[in-house]
Parts: sequence; C-alpha cells; structure tokens
Amino acid sequence: MIIGFHLSWTTYGHWFPNDPRGSWSHEIWKPDLAKVRPLDNGHKIGQRRPVAKAELQEFLDSARAELRWKTVNLSTEERAVVADAFREAAHATGLIIRACAILYNHVHIIVDRPVGSYERVVNRLKGRSSQAIRAYRNISPSPNRRHRVPIWTRGYWCRYIDNPEYMEHAIRYVQEHNMEQKPFHRQLRPVGRASPADQNREYERAARRQVK
Repeated sequence: MIIGFHLSWTTYGHWFPNDPRGSWSHEIWKPDLAKVRPLDNGHKIGQRRPVAKAELQEFLDSARAELRWKTVNLSTEERAVVADAFREAAHATGLIIRACAILYNHVHIIVDRPVGSYERVVNRLKGRSSQAIRAYRNISPSPNRRHRVPIWTRGYWCRYIDNPEYMEHAIRYVQEHNMEQKPFHRQLRPVGRASPADQNREYERAARRQVK
C-alpha cells in the first residue's frame, strides 16, 4: 500500500527532457532543443546516469542557449520564500510534509499520501512557490501562461513509498541530501503521523530556524 511519495524537480534550465543524465519526458517541446541531443529510447530511469562533467557542461551550455528565459538559481533568501510558499500550500490543502530540502537548483520533498493525486500536489507546490518567487523578484504577473517567467522545469520525478522503513530511509536521504550545497531544510526532522495542523506548525518552526 502506498503511504507517501518522494517528489523532486529542478529549477528552470537545470534539467532537460533530452538530458544525458536521463529523463522521464516523453517529448521535447522545443524543436531547437531537440537539435542539441535526441530523446533517449527507454528514457524513463530510476536513477541518474553517470555523465562526465565536461560532457554534461557542454550539453547544458548548448541547451541553455536555446531557452527563452534565463536559468534560475535560487538565493538563500529565495529558498526561504519557497519554504514559506510550500508551508502555505500544505496548510491550505492539509498536506503532511515529512521532510524537505530546498537547494539552489532543485528540491526534494517527502509527503504522506494525499487525498488527491501526487500530480496535483506537485502542481500546487510549484504554482504557489512560482508566484512567490516572481513577486520577490518583482516580475509582473501575466494572465497568459506562455508569457510567465518560469521558475521550475515542466517535469518532476516521483517515487512511491510503500512501507514505513522506506519512508524513514527517504526522510534521511532528504535531510542529508547534498550537505555541501547547504540545503535550506536539512535540519527538518521527520515527525509522526500528526494532524495537518500540527505538522504544518512543525514545518513553520523549522523554516524559521533555518532563516535565522
């Protein structure tokens, strides 16, 4: 039985559908980007492929040259903004967040199984945090989605959590993830199956500790 999800996605310009490290994407939405590297066969992978640093950088430079917008790197202050947005989204929907790491170019988040789909969870977290970052950067909102400055990549990665042991493992992984990059929420501790209100109070306290 599925009891939760490990969700992850990157900021805009840090992972591509035709990325040599692998991808879950079924298509390349930008024709010029498809010229940089074709989409892999059997592209849906559970773990990233090892790629030489020089090879990866050459691909990223070529792919980013085809983007409409600048690559997004979150500052420490902006990671705090994302944390607040996640908390607000969780509070509004009753989502229980077990652990969260917010880095300059991607996030990892462990959640209990929600009432709705995990796709909806990702969309809500991405949507609320995108609004918050655009406001923080004084980017004017646009009613036309095609004209909105993107903060996150289109896709995401999801792994099902189907037992308590794996849940504990996933929480530890997120808390310890990329310590050298100083993830914003590396100190967020796992909590019991609390009510959404209690969980969100714990999440808010952890977020405030990290800001100080």
